[in-house]
Amino acid sequence: MNTKEYILNQFKLYPQLELQDLMKFLYQSSFGCEHLVSDFSTVKSSIEQELQNHQDSSNSIEELDGDYIRLHLNYGLNVNTLSTLFIRSCQQEKNGIKQLEDKIQTLLDLIFDNTLPFSFEKSKDLLLKWKKEGYPAIHHSDTFNQLYHPAYRLIHKKYIPFLELFKYIDNNHPSMISIDGRCASGKTTLADLLKQIYDCNVFKMDDFFLQPFQRTKERLESPGENVDHERFEQEILIPLSKHEDVKLCKFNCSTMSIEHAILIPYKPFNIIEGSYSMHSRLQKYYDFSVFLTVNKDEQIERLRKRNPKMLNNFIQQWIPLEEAYFNTFSIQDKCDIQINTSKA
Repeated sequence: MNTKEYILNQFKLYPQLELQDLMKFLYQSSFGCEHLVSDFSTVKSSIEQELQNHQDSSNSIEELDGDYIRLHLNYGLNVNTLSTLFIRSCQQEKNGIKQLEDKIQTLLDLIFDNTLPFSFEKSKDLLLKWKKEGYPAIHHSDTFNQLYHPAYRLIHKKYIPFLELFKYIDNNHPSMISIDGRCASGKTTLADLLKQIYDCNVFKMDDFFLQPFQRTKERLESPGENVDHERFEQEILIPLSKHEDVKLCKFNCSTMSIEHAILIPYKPFNIIEGSYSMHSRLQKYYDFSVFLTVNKDEQIERLRKRNPKMLNNFIQQWIPLEEAYFNTFSIQDKCDIQINTSKA
């Protein structure tokens, strides 16, 4: 969506808005929420108060013409999740003023040609005054507040693909979730994000590569068998299913041996992350499963940036093994939700 489309869309959605409201919308799409963020408790308290006092019943997501969306408070996320995403979306926009001034010119052009019903001279004077003041943050007009009862927070658009997953977690409180999917699709990134939002443990399939004696020709040629799912089940999933602490023994690829155990205290919410986490032997332990995918070109580019020396190994060995596993056992179809992390 370009700036012209964005401005006209806002006017269509809110036909009684004033110029002040369009200025606020352009500010949001240029600077995001950086000016609003303080500490977590203050952000959370503000959202709780707003939920109690506002009449906005919208549960929508409104895309801006920049890197942010407006996520209405009634979307379905709990206050902790919404507060965390809001704070994580805070960033200093390096080119914010340049972006804003380009958008202002588009706004003035629309007013000048009478596409928008505002006085050109008055608008130009108000916008010039705003510039001289250094473009401070703006509130909605009284008219806008009275008619539309806005209640939303700005969230970075990179979180859009995961909002339905966050909503599921907030409303169903699962004890164990699997994140499977293609390499370089963002499984580890998503698991780390969930760990920061929720009080949960994350266990990685990459810590359970096969030991040397398990790497037989027959096993390596069988789809889904190039990971130690037997040990993962015994040492991780069975204790978690019994609400017990876990003794994590990672496989060290450098020494080709299993490391000493690390005690991981039990938590009610646990993430199992990595390819092969949805192995047929393991599926029964999960309350919910996620499949992440990415288009081929972007997958290769991400792998190239991550580790160019290993790119050929991924192309010739690891990706074909994964695809054989996905296809043989219809893993993508068996997951509860599928998320494509390719850039739009």
